[in-house]
Amino acid sequence: MAVAGGFAAAGTAVADSGTGVTAKLGDLVKDKWDYVVINDTPDAPAAGGLISLNTSDGKTLLTYCIDLKTETKNGSVYQETGWSSSSLANNPDAGKINWILQHSYPQVSDLTVLAKEAQVAELSPAQAASATQAAIWHFSDHVKAVPKNADAAKLTAYLESNATSVPEPTASLSLSPASVSGKSGALLGPINVATTSEAAEASLDSASSAAGVVLTDKAGTVLSDKSGKLTNGAKNGDALYVKAPAGANPGTATVTAHASLEALAGRAFTAPHSQTLILAGNTTVTASAEAKASWVPNGPAPAITATTVCEQNAEVVSIANTGDQDFTTTVTQGSFSKSVTVKPGSTQTVSVPETEGAQYTISVPGLAGKVTTFTGTFNCHVASSGGTTGGTPTPTPSKSATPASTSGSTGGSLASTGGGSGTSLIAGIAGALVVAGGAGVYMMRRRGRHSRTAA
Repeated sequence: MAVAGGFAAAGTAVADSGTGVTAKLGDLVKDKWDYVVINDTPDAPAAGGLISLNTSDGKTLLTYCIDLKTETKNGSVYQETGWSSSSLANNPDAGKINWILQHSYPQVSDLTVLAKEAQVAELSPAQAASATQAAIWHFSDHVKAVPKNADAAKLTAYLESNATSVPEPTASLSLSPASVSGKSGALLGPINVATTSEAAEASLDSASSAAGVVLTDKAGTVLSDKSGKLTNGAKNGDALYVKAPAGANPGTATVTAHASLEALAGRAFTAPHSQTLILAGNTTVTASAEAKASWVPNGPAPAITATTVCEQNAEVVSIANTGDQDFTTTVTQGSFSKSVTVKPGSTQTVSVPETEGAQYTISVPGLAGKVTTFTGTFNCHVASSGGTTGGTPTPTPSKSATPASTSGSTGGSLASTGGGSGTSLIAGIAGALVVAGGAGVYMMRRRGRHSRTAA
């Protein structure tokens, strides 16, 4: 089970953050979407097709929706994550979705190939994209989804009938665990590198490297230069260790990695209170990851991380102690409280139950009065009831989105490829405005018509 790690430094962190690709919600891609009928409701079709996510370095990721009944939110910042930390965790058909992605548009860019598979004369990008989205919804939300276009419907039928399970793709870039600890002078690690790049750049923060902290391999051979940067890139499968000078006072170092690499089709992307998306095709992007190391000269040496584990409906806090004395702490969130004592050389986990869509703040006291807190929004499951089709960005009649705002609104819904119990956002709307700007990332989820702005 692949999971992403949280941070362990004192202060506030977000579970499952800081690893892989980050991008901001864009729009339905022009000419690469069309209408899809959900559960035999032709009067209320959903817009099904490719949705863009935009990275800070100007790259565009193409994605599909895997969370039909949930709307997107304006300005949402999406983070790459493992399947176990998304709505795919509890879905036995997750691997079939990945098969569809690998065998359809845009991963298969030659539309004549797809037309031949569907046994039709030809397919346009819009038809291929809507067909692919409909087939994905069949397995992600377990609904009957049929493109209104007859040729596209034949491609959907082909994809659904031939789909077999394909394993989850590798993370673009991760450092795990997200926190290690131990005695000063010892090797702290391993910090394992997973990446699709040939070699990722990695380095220590300047303050720790200036204080004599180095990166090493398992044998203790120093791998970093005086600035804290690896002299050779970190490859997939490498293990890094952090070493502080023997007897050094308690301290913390940050290891940062980044690379230009290929993010693989099938990687999930989540954002607080916004529809879950999945990468439609392999894309070259920039990714980053971070891990922390802490040390003490003696006594307990805790490393605290948090992971979203959707199968357990919980945030799982992991507490490792690599010191020479017991470490006792209490994991709390609201009325939940559990005390744990971690023996030297041991690790204990605490599962903090969470409710879908709820915001959480988990506190774990550490050493010297410092407290590690993990904050976020629990976003694991496909909506199973309520409302109508809510989902992705509303199609716009022009290439660019039209900024808009709603008086009293708490957030904009870029809704349109998402579906639900029978009515869709786009029914009868020839040209809807896309609310592209606007309010922040952490808005409350709304399950309603795609064309509406959540309030």
